[in-house]
Amino acid sequence: MGLDRDPLWIKIDKKFHKKVPAEVSLVYNKTTQQYEFHATYVMQPKKAKAKSGEVVAVDIGEIHPIVSFDGFTSEIYNGREVRSKTRYREKSKTNINRKLSRCKRYSKRWKKLKRAKDKTLAALSNQLRDMRHKITSRFVSTCRERKIETIVIGDIKHIRQSIKYGKKRNEKLHQWAFSKITDMIIYKAKAVGIKVDTQDEAYTSQTCPACRNRKKPSRRTYYCSKCKWQGHRDVVGASNILTAYQGWLFNPVVGVVVSPTGIRFNPHLCRLDKWSPFSGLKSSKPPTRKQRSTRL
Repeated sequence: MGLDRDPLWIKIDKKFHKKVPAEVSLVYNKTTQQYEFHATYVMQPKKAKAKSGEVVAVDIGEIHPIVSFDGFTSEIYNGREVRSKTRYREKSKTNINRKLSRCKRYSKRWKKLKRAKDKTLAALSNQLRDMRHKITSRFVSTCRERKIETIVIGDIKHIRQSIKYGKKRNEKLHQWAFSKITDMIIYKAKAVGIKVDTQDEAYTSQTCPACRNRKKPSRRTYYCSKCKWQGHRDVVGASNILTAYQGWLFNPVVGVVVSPTGIRFNPHLCRLDKWSPFSGLKSSKPPTRKQRSTRL
């Protein structure tokens, strides 16, 4: 720690004794008001165990960041809290930029507003990153419990260049962090030995899984006018991604698909709770006396 001074020895966990850190940084912890050493290690991904052949398809969306389907069951991860936080971040940025434009550059007020802008945007970005980590970690953990061998993600890399919507829709589209969600799923899945592949998802949300009739849905529920089949629009997309990846002409299990399970981020408890995409949040807690009297 400086010229003519003895080196500083830091005690680390036993499991890291034989490993060399890729990066070590000195970080100040505002909570404990102390300096901490943060070490980053390169971990080798786990080797996949015996092949189970199980495949789960993922439809990445703006409202629902992850919608998964494995042939029988589907899960919908609600991302309205993420979208709300993103919208608030953009509005805060716009308001502060408007005030900055009225100030003389590098003046006292300009510097004060610039610090406020950086602090606000950094806090909101950290919150958004935390939400995405919780959503993707929950999804990969579920795949690991179900012994999924392959995760198939819909490929939508060129959607921003190929499709043009209105002004408001384009704004939402460019705020959509689908690449961040995809990257998190990829590296977390590989860390536990799950293979990740991609599949073109052109017209997957418009094609009926039962009769392959193509119809653009106008609401969240997809309804086929030809065979009268109906289901959640994003689940239809994930189902067709799985069908295309497996090379099936038709989905052989479309008639026995159970109702999707909804999972929503709870900002007050910083966790994910189960909710129903059709009837709202499912709570396991018994109703309070006030709730019982209201029902009566």
